[in-house]
Amino acid sequence: MRDYSVRQIIGDGQFTRLQEMKVLLVGAGGIGCELLKNLVQMGFGEVHVVDLDTIEISNLNRQFLFRQRDVKRAKAATAVAAVGYFSSGRLVAHQGNITDAAVFPLAWFRGFAAVFNALDNVAARRHVNRMAQFAGIPLLESGTAGFDGQVQPIVPGKTECFDCTAKETPRTYPVCTIRSTPSQPVHCVIWAKNFLFQQLFGEAAEPPAAEDLGTDDPAEIARIRQESGELAQLQEWARTGDVARVHDVVEKLFVVDIRKLAEIESLWRTRPRPEAVEGFELGLPSDSADASALWGIQEHLNRFAASLRRLMERMPKEGSIEFDKDDADALEFVATAANIRAHIFHIKMLSVFDIKQIAGNIIPAIVTTNAIIAGLSALVSLRVLNLLRVVPNDPLNLPMAFTSMASKISSNRYLAAPRLSPPNPNCSVCAHYQRCALTVGAERCKSLSLGELIKAIQEKYGFSNEVSVVDTSTNRLLADFDFDDLNGVTLEKLELGTGSILTVSDDVPSENDNTVRKPIEFYLELNDSTTGLELVELPHIRVVDKEAASNSDSTEADGKTVEADVDIVDSSGAIVIQDEDDQADAAKRKHCRDSDSDDSTSKRAKLEADAAEVLILD
Repeated sequence: MRDYSVRQIIGDGQFTRLQEMKVLLVGAGGIGCELLKNLVQMGFGEVHVVDLDTIEISNLNRQFLFRQRDVKRAKAATAVAAVGYFSSGRLVAHQGNITDAAVFPLAWFRGFAAVFNALDNVAARRHVNRMAQFAGIPLLESGTAGFDGQVQPIVPGKTECFDCTAKETPRTYPVCTIRSTPSQPVHCVIWAKNFLFQQLFGEAAEPPAAEDLGTDDPAEIARIRQESGELAQLQEWARTGDVARVHDVVEKLFVVDIRKLAEIESLWRTRPRPEAVEGFELGLPSDSADASALWGIQEHLNRFAASLRRLMERMPKEGSIEFDKDDADALEFVATAANIRAHIFHIKMLSVFDIKQIAGNIIPAIVTTNAIIAGLSALVSLRVLNLLRVVPNDPLNLPMAFTSMASKISSNRYLAAPRLSPPNPNCSVCAHYQRCALTVGAERCKSLSLGELIKAIQEKYGFSNEVSVVDTSTNRLLADFDFDDLNGVTLEKLELGTGSILTVSDDVPSENDNTVRKPIEFYLELNDSTTGLELVELPHIRVVDKEAASNSDSTEADGKTVEADVDIVDSSGAIVIQDEDDQADAAKRKHCRDSDSDDSTSKRAKLEADAAEVLILD
C-alpha cells in the first residue's frame, strides 16, 4: 500500500528511479530518526546512516527509534535496526566522524544521489557542505531549535550553500565577570560548570592569560591569580577522594573567597557587595527530588556537600570526570554551586531543570518540529532529485521552508517557503574557487615532489610561475612567490594524503584582458590503482580585474616590503597561517613584492633572520 501511494504521486517510472537511488543521511538524532523513517517509507533503494554518538537517556524523549535498553549503543546501528523490519531497501549504518577523510573520502560521497544533513554541529555541517560541493551532489540541509526549524536544499553551483550566510557566533563572557562580578544566573552557571567543576574534577587546565581576564584592576587580577593558586589544594583533596575535607571546600568557596572579593572596594561602587555564607552548617539533604522546585539556601548547601562527597569518592577510580548533564552527581553539583553563588551575589536562583538547560546548552527539543522539518526535507528531495513530472527542474524555483510563525517571519501562517537564492558571490566555499579532485597513485605520492605537482598544475590549467599553494585542511602555506623551500619535498613527507585540500592561485594578469586565473581547490585522493597523476579538465575561467585587486592592497605596501603575518613553521617546514589570515594573503604578498623587486630573500631565510620572534614547532 505504501508503494502504491508513492507511485501515485511520482509515477511508475520515477518510482523505479527512486528505488535505484542511494542516499546518505548524516545524523541519527531528533531529525535523523524522523527522516530515516521517511526515507525508508518513501522507498529509496539504499540509505546509509552516519552518526558518531551513542544513545543517552536524555535522547529517549524525542528520538523515537530508541528505547531504554538501547542506552550506550551506537545511534546509527540502532536506528537502522529499528526501521529494518519495514524497509524494502538496503540499510547501512556507520559509527564514525563524518569529517574523517580516511573513513569517508570524497570518492565515497560521490556514490550518493543526495545527502540529507540532520546535524547539530556547525563544523560537521560545513564539512558535509564542502564535500557536497566537491562531489557535485545535492544536499538537503535541515535543523531545528525549539519551535523554530528550516530546510534548505543546496544544489552545487546553482543555489546558496550552507556557508553563503553568516552563522551566529556563540556568546562568550570575560573571565572577570565569571570569577568576580556575576550579574546574571548564566554567569553563575558558567562559573560552576566551566570553572569550578572543571578545576576540581576535570583535566588540569592552564590559568587564563592576562589579556583574557577582561579587567585592568590590579587588585582584582591579583585576587584571581591567588584564587587560582589556592585551588591546587582543593584539587588535591578532590583527586585523592579526601571526603573529610568537604566542609573545608565549602568554606573556601563560599566564605573565604567571598570575603576577599568583598574587600576590593573598586568593584562594588556601582554593584551590590557579595555576602559570604557565614556560620553555615551542613546536614543531610531532604528527600525532595523535584527538579522544578526552588530550594532554600540551606538545602542547596546540603545538596552541594552531598554531591561533592559522591564525586570525590568517584575520583580515585575514574581519574577525572567530564561534565554530563545526564550525570546526576555532576548536574546536582553544578546546579547547587550556581545557586549558592547566585544567592551570595543577590541574583535570582533557578531550578535544577532551568540550570540543566543552561549548563547543557540546551534549547528544548520539540518532537513535532523535528517531525515537520524531517517531512519537509523528504518532500523537497523529490523536487531536488527531479522526481516530480509536473514541476520544471529549475534549482532557483525550489522552495526553502521555515517555521515562519515561530521565527516571527509571519504572524498568520506557520510555514514560509521562500525561493532559493543563487550562490553568494562572496562565499569562500562555493563562489571563490573552482574545485575538483586530484588523484595520485599511492606509491607515486612517496616520490612525487611538491615542485613536480605545481609544475603539472601550471601546465594543465595555465597558472603563472608565481603560484601560491595553501593546504587549507591544515592551514599551511606550502609555496609562494618567494617561498619555494619545500618544492623538493615529497607529498608523503609533507603529510599530504587523501582528504588534503590544496588551494592553488596566482594574481599574474592575462596579457589579453588584464584579469587573473580563478583559484582552484584540489581535493587530494590517493589511489592504489593509479600509478601517476591524474588531473581533470576544468574550464579556463578568468576573474578579478588586476587593477581592482592591486588597489585593494596597495595601501599596505606603501612603497616598502611588508612582511607577512606568518611567523610559525611546522615540522615539515611549511608556514602555518594564523586563524585570522585568509587565503587572499598570498596575493597581498605578491603586491608587496611588486613594490620592492630587489628583495629576493626567501621566506625561510626571513624567518631564520628573525629567530628571536619566531616560534618553531618541532
